[in-house]
Amino acid sequence: YVNWKIDMHARPGQDGHCGNFNGNGADDDRLAVRQRVGTQGVPAGPELLFGAKTPITVANRPDINNCPQATMNAAKADCAAKYGSAKMSCLTDYC
Repeated sequence: YVNWKIDMHARPGQDGHCGNFNGNGADDDRLAVRQRVGTQGVPAGPELLFGAKTPITVANRPDINNCPQATMNAAKADCAAKYGSAKMSCLTDYC
């Protein structure tokens, strides 16, 4: 797992993990973005940064991105209380 940060100016039609840069944070939550752009990421083609596409989820594994927001909020609170932080393994158990 790698965390990267890419700084760039907004482009027309841009959307993704960090939102759509329209100045309305209310439509940039996790479920709204997934509804707009889907669950498989950038399609293969000229917009793909790397030469090969890596599957986003592994078959038959829980995906917290599909977790309803109310469940995720409860999971974060309970996991933080239990472990001192919202550990991914704990969040996955909830979702």
